Amino acid sequence: MEKEKKKKQQGLFEAYLIPLTNRLLQIPYLRAIRESVYVMMPIIMLLAIINMVGNLVLNPQGPVMSESGLGLGTFLSGGLRDQAYRDSDFYLSVMTYIKYLNITYFLYYLIFSVIFTGRLAKLWHVERLPVILCTLTGYVFMLSIFTEGLENISTYFHGRGLLLSLVLSTVAVLAFRKFSKVSMLRTPVAIGLNPLLLSSMRHLLPLSCTVVLIIFVVLGWILFESNVGALSNLIQQASSQDLAQNPLIAICYEFFRRISWWIGVNGNSLVFAWREAFYIPAQMSNELEGTSFIFTSEFFDAISVSLLGLAISIWVFSTHPRMRSISAYSMPSLILSINEPFLYSLPIVLNPLFLIPYVLAPMVNVLIGYLAISSGIVPVFRHAIGSQAPVLLDGVIATGDLMGAVLQLVWLSVDIVIYTPFVIIFNLMEQDKLVEESEPMEEVRQA
Repeated sequence: MEKEKKKKQQGLFEAYLIPLTNRLLQIPYLRAIRESVYVMMPIIMLLAIINMVGNLVLNPQGPVMSESGLGLGTFLSGGLRDQAYRDSDFYLSVMTYIKYLNITYFLYYLIFSVIFTGRLAKLWHVERLPVILCTLTGYVFMLSIFTEGLENISTYFHGRGLLLSLVLSTVAVLAFRKFSKVSMLRTPVAIGLNPLLLSSMRHLLPLSCTVVLIIFVVLGWILFESNVGALSNLIQQASSQDLAQNPLIAICYEFFRRISWWIGVNGNSLVFAWREAFYIPAQMSNELEGTSFIFTSEFFDAISVSLLGLAISIWVFSTHPRMRSISAYSMPSLILSINEPFLYSLPIVLNPLFLIPYVLAPMVNVLIGYLAISSGIVPVFRHAIGSQAPVLLDGVIATGDLMGAVLQLVWLSVDIVIYTPFVIIFNLMEQDKLVEESEPMEEVRQA
């Protein structure tokens, strides 16, 4: 009777969320994506830190170097200001190095593709090295026909890198597996060859066919975007900036972004077309034309503070040593707005208990931010500084006002309140498990 009563009390959780999570956990393809992220976590953190240092410290237009910031660039250039500073050799030299930092997104997805291809090869029982070479060929071929410069390469892969990685890796593995089974493509080899040479020569025709197919996939991708236009262009034609500035649409945008991350797929990439169509142009308009759009790319980057709220809630209220340890370990990266280590190590990904607060907290933040900015309490997010900026500093620089940091503190406080009941529920669930595990032992002792 007690178990049936508990089951009724937790009906929604047990009837829907846990079965859904279990089904998603059993999908091998999604598991391969998660495992690839686990493997490249140190690289994710390194690239994020490089990007942050470049945008915040080294950038001659950034908060440290620029005249409107600390003015270190003026000092290093011998006291030059305004246009003279922007025309100086120092400014031009630093900007050259900054452009090279823009390739970080390309490196991120290139490395992800290599690791993901290896995981798929293991999953589908295909030899790893040939399919990894096929995936790399796709990237090299794409770079050879991409002539718009490093900065545009970074922007391009920032939004399309995930889908491109999934397509190239999947096509490479599946095509090579298929071609390897075709008897007509089995290359005749001489008797007595070195075993490694024998193995590689047998892959000659399947590998060649796969490379050709990968090249056609890349060509098709580029031709489609050249003739039909990027998805963001199609969205712009079908909708408007006024619709994107509707708070309900902004909340839905954040909902889909968080749901994607919870499944284990990069949510920023999946919603990038909408972001590129409306929120990046709104950010540029605020900065260059003095407009006052509320929902911009920097606005949504600032909302990433919500995961820090969970970490603080766990540290204060959790009785579980492992969760407290992960929370403390992840705190520095969360303060620097690098969320992946905490997202995957706690984990929040495919964790049914934290699905509701993980989705709800940023949606509430969107509403609070809308009310605060529309009422004039907080300025609009006017300055683009990149997604990897420390919490609070992000709000100050992006809005140009201390109230930006105050808004992030309000978001953080609300997020702690939203997450805390679920952390307490987790504590109670762990206590129930301990009681259930101890009951059989007591029965044995009594017997």
